[in-house]
Amino acid sequence: MRRKSLVARCGVLAAGLLAAVAAMPDGAQARAAAATAAPVLTDTQIAALSPEAQALRLAPLRAVAEAVGAAGRSTVADVYGNLVIDANHDLVTVYLTDPAQAKRVLAAARAVDPRIDGSLIRFRPAAATHAALDEAAQRVVALADAGKLPVHVDMVGPAPDASGLELDVDDEASAARAFQTAPPATGAPLARTLGVPLVYRPGHALQAKSWSDVKWHDSAPFIGGDAITGSGSGHGCTAGLPAVRKSDGHPIMVTAAHCFGVGTKVYTRAGTPGSYSNGLLGNYVGTVTARVQQWDAETIDGADNNADESDTSGWMPLTSVAYSYNGDYVCHDGQRSFFMGHPTPCNIKVTNQDKYCGPTTGCPGLSYTARGVWGDAVNNGWGAAGGDSGATMFAVESGGVRQARGLLSDGTPGDGTPGVFWTEATDIFGYFGLTLNPRT
Repeated sequence: MRRKSLVARCGVLAAGLLAAVAAMPDGAQARAAAATAAPVLTDTQIAALSPEAQALRLAPLRAVAEAVGAAGRSTVADVYGNLVIDANHDLVTVYLTDPAQAKRVLAAARAVDPRIDGSLIRFRPAAATHAALDEAAQRVVALADAGKLPVHVDMVGPAPDASGLELDVDDEASAARAFQTAPPATGAPLARTLGVPLVYRPGHALQAKSWSDVKWHDSAPFIGGDAITGSGSGHGCTAGLPAVRKSDGHPIMVTAAHCFGVGTKVYTRAGTPGSYSNGLLGNYVGTVTARVQQWDAETIDGADNNADESDTSGWMPLTSVAYSYNGDYVCHDGQRSFFMGHPTPCNIKVTNQDKYCGPTTGCPGLSYTARGVWGDAVNNGWGAAGGDSGATMFAVESGGVRQARGLLSDGTPGDGTPGVFWTEATDIFGYFGLTLNPRT
């Protein structure tokens, strides 16, 4: 990909900033001017912050993203494209197909949460609505499942800046040419029939993994990050979301759906920690009762659980649940990573909050397509290893507490382009009628 000269890029950025400031709601221009004039933090500098300092910087931005995202899924879906948390500049960029609707969108967000700081928002143009991009993404997934795509696509979903439908591919130039050519089944170029602009970026080349790894043996109440297995050797996963049914308060543990079949009795590990092949079963966690492929999640009905996650050196409380938005930073408590010397991998930056991943679109470890989030490990960080599946994805918040974000579904470790794919806790809880277990 050719890059513009530094002078040209600066000119484009300056013009973009002026346009963005002009589109902002009343009172936001001063905040934006101050923010752009002040020194900014790089991703490396943000990653180097302590968890507490990182949480303090992100807290007001997360609140804005949650409110705008909720409005974007409902009352202003007709203009909402996407949003990105810009922790570098201490702002949230919101993309709209009609930036003149900025005041309406801000009012809709404040109707969701009146406490948000509207001066943190800057508005930018979007090429298409999130709804239109998502519809196109689902069509691409269906074509991939039917073997009718002209090239291999790793993952697909709305681009973070709503500039088009983002396709993760092996070669960007050849993919662009292929999508301009009519596949025999459609009669017209896919780039035209999808009805939205297409954006190409390098894929992640995820690999199918064995299940010979996890953290180890716990007892009730079980928590996110516990070692779980159905056989005692070989196949194992990580406990993810300690929950209860809303209808009767009955405890339910949630893990990844590709871990165990319905009816499987699930146990912790036993014996020497790290001895994956000893065949020993530990404490009974429960029996898998239901699963949903779209969110790659399944419920384990059995013993009691507690809303904590297994961190580097102890248990940390999970006190809330939220969606992940572009630009935010998250962590996970996968057990295999722990035993490989990477306890509680953090500094995983959300680079696309809405991706589809499956056997034909980037997740060969799945036999179905799941919808979730992709995050890149920044600052030479660590992604995930086989056996981390089902782990708790979470954000660090002020006061040493954690906000549950979802279940780890797939990922890559530290080689190449490390990162993680996960499904959202809010979607999983909504599907199964669950809520986070309030006991901590």
